Amino acid sequence: MLVALVILAIGVSGAVLAFRPDPGRQLGQEAERLALLLGQAEEESWLGGMPLAWVAREDGYEFQRRELTIDGPGWVTVRGDDLFHPRALPGLARIQWVQADGRELGFGERAVLGGQGLQQLAVSLTLGAARMRVERRPDGSYGFVEVTG
Repeated sequence: MLVALVILAIGVSGAVLAFRPDPGRQLGQEAERLALLLGQAEEESWLGGMPLAWVAREDGYEFQRRELTIDGPGWVTVRGDDLFHPRALPGLARIQWVQADGRELGFGERAVLGGQGLQQLAVSLTLGAARMRVERRPDGSYGFVEVTG
């Protein structure tokens, strides 16, 4: 009976460790999602003729669309859209910094995509010891890399 309990305890602890989220994998999924969304937003901005902007917060981000408002043209947060709705990063994941065309953007500053927008964009994401960087490549596509060291 005691042997059965020990085997059961080992099995349960192994299952708990197996289902424990891996920060590197989780952050990689977020970096991939952000890279895909930035690429799609830039393409939609080009094709639709209406500029989209990306705005970082420490714990998430949003997309904004240039629209005509009661006060004239202005930037409005995209809501109710399947792709470009505001997003919170999971758990303790954070945006560490954003660089656009060689200058650091503060949280809340817009990075205008498409048209005559950015030539270079880099976003550093962190979760625990894991670090990822989402980048606009020279060909205009977006990708992500794991940052080591």
